Amino acid sequence: MNLKKITSLTMLLSMFFMIFTGLILFIAPPGRVANWSNWQILGLSKHDYAYIHSTFMVLFIIMTILHLFYNWKPITSYMRNSLKQMVVFTKDMLVAVVLTLLFLIGSIVQFPPFSNFLSFGDSLKNSWEKDYGTAPYSHAELSSLKNFAKQQGYDLTKCEEILKTNNFRYETSQSLAQIAAINGVSPQYLFDLLSKSFQKEGEKTIPLTGLGRKTITEVAQTLQITPEEFISQLKSIGIEAQADEKFKSVVEKYDLSPMDVMTKLGYKK
Repeated sequence: MNLKKITSLTMLLSMFFMIFTGLILFIAPPGRVANWSNWQILGLSKHDYAYIHSTFMVLFIIMTILHLFYNWKPITSYMRNSLKQMVVFTKDMLVAVVLTLLFLIGSIVQFPPFSNFLSFGDSLKNSWEKDYGTAPYSHAELSSLKNFAKQQGYDLTKCEEILKTNNFRYETSQSLAQIAAINGVSPQYLFDLLSKSFQKEGEKTIPLTGLGRKTITEVAQTLQITPEEFISQLKSIGIEAQADEKFKSVVEKYDLSPMDVMTKLGYKK
């Protein structure tokens, strides 16, 4: 066996898995949607892809160190001038440093085209919400059935009757995620099952979690109104906004949180 070849091939394979899982995580819905709906691609959850990405990152780092060890002479030759003198900041190295800093600063400061690319990723992530929905409050899937019923104003006894009628196995001390896993459904399925029995006729449930990451247009879509209507509502409480601005960025200019604004507008948690 040739350890040098094994190192290079392992680097190549681990890089492939890092790219693949990285792309999946780039388009995957936010955790509030993925965890609530048991979102999966190719039978794997968002957590599974994150774990795979992390473990292959470790493998890639180890193989990179070995690759540097086996190819130290060729690599250092890149930093020699025509007289074969060692010069760290060669023209090639300077270009590499500039490119690296450009991507680093572009990702942090978010100027075009980096901002366009990251906004595109956010829009892809948030688009899943239309199909899968979100929890009624943050990390609702981690609440026990007893606490969830209390938080939603549901009668616990009636909740148990509904679950028993539908042949669900459960304990009131178990979280919605645990009950869902035991019965092969998603937390969202349980919520839909329970909410139908408690929801008043004509009443609509609008989840108010994760609004800060959305643009004004996306928040309006969640509220099932037009962007113009939402901008008008914001203006009525003294907040100026544009349709393509991030909701959180807008309200923070007025020392408010997204939930503060929603409360001012008359929406409930």
